[in-house]
Amino acid sequence: MLAHLLAELPDSPRWLETRAILRSPHVTMYGGEDGYVVRLVHGAISVVAIVGRPSVDAIASAIEGITSMTPILAQSDNADHVERSLHAPASSGQPAESWTRERVILHRLTSSPALARAAVDQTFEIRLLTRGDDLDHLPPGLRHEITHAREMAPIAAAFVGGRPVSFCYPVWTTESMWDVSIDTLPEYRRRGLAAHATRFMTGHMRREGREPIWAALESNVPSRRLAARLGFTPVDENVAFSRGPWAFLSGGFTG
Repeated sequence: MLAHLLAELPDSPRWLETRAILRSPHVTMYGGEDGYVVRLVHGAISVVAIVGRPSVDAIASAIEGITSMTPILAQSDNADHVERSLHAPASSGQPAESWTRERVILHRLTSSPALARAAVDQTFEIRLLTRGDDLDHLPPGLRHEITHAREMAPIAAAFVGGRPVSFCYPVWTTESMWDVSIDTLPEYRRRGLAAHATRFMTGHMRREGREPIWAALESNVPSRRLAARLGFTPVDENVAFSRGPWAFLSGGFTG
């Protein structure tokens, strides 16, 4: 059944996360003929994606027990249905939870403009993060994220003074795409390090035959500006629902 559903979805930017979830051995599916919900809650990963117009009960079952950091992904043509379902009163009679809806702008890489040298006083290096690289200097939330990401995917890191301070890695991959996830220590932001890490990671993933997709919340203007500076162009959009600050690699961690 999962293989059939996977075959129905094109390997295109709007379906990147959904296809990646369907490819996981830990996926759980809810729903039927009118649409379905796929859920991946395993280890540090937590995400729900909705295809079509599944029933309110299917959506309620899929989101039962997920953390407040777990995003729910939909598309423009079913977002209204998903929003009504999420705000429907619970069968227990409890009031519906509050969900925030926002557009997610999807970008493809269409050019490779020259990058300015990173504005740091010390020598910096871009390379893949290894298991031996120390992460103790990172704040708890970022350390949690990078520690788990390192177990699942390659991570390009910018090192300043021998310590990794900016990161780029794929949370999701399909046969031909990967999504761009970046994190930088606050004191090293706006210095060009994330751009260099992303360019390095793009070259690494191209050797596997995968092209980058940059997804940015409409409200995240700095992310969209960085995407444009790196040569990414908007090509599509999705819709995300959340109950607070969200991350795919949450694992219930809120610190």
